[in-house]
Amino acid sequence: MQELFDKMKEYLNMDTEISFEEFDDYYKKVVAFLNDNWKELNEEDTMHMLFILDNLKSNGEDRAKRKGKEAKKYAKMAQRAEIWANALIGRLREAGLTDEEIGKRYEAIYEAV
Repeated sequence: MQELFDKMKEYLNMDTEISFEEFDDYYKKVVAFLNDNWKELNEEDTMHMLFILDNLKSNGEDRAKRKGKEAKKYAKMAQRAEIWANALIGRLREAGLTDEEIGKRYEAIYEAV
């Protein structure tokens, strides 16, 4: 989990954009991790994963608008990232967090990166 979060921080601090292949590879690693571990994530890791998914979603949506040959693939990745993010938000709500608390924790992660 920490490796995925660190990689996202690295991507966000880059001056250049990663290739489709690297984006796709990272996305697949995130989804594979979630498929195997999402139920066992603690609150902190869930928040970090939410941060990762939100960035994948927004970047995927942005890249899908460019109408390149991978536009549909980016759009699908963004949609799946949103589905996963909604599932994690649901788990945080079940754990007793309000949307306001989730938002504050997310902002703290965003500001730290």
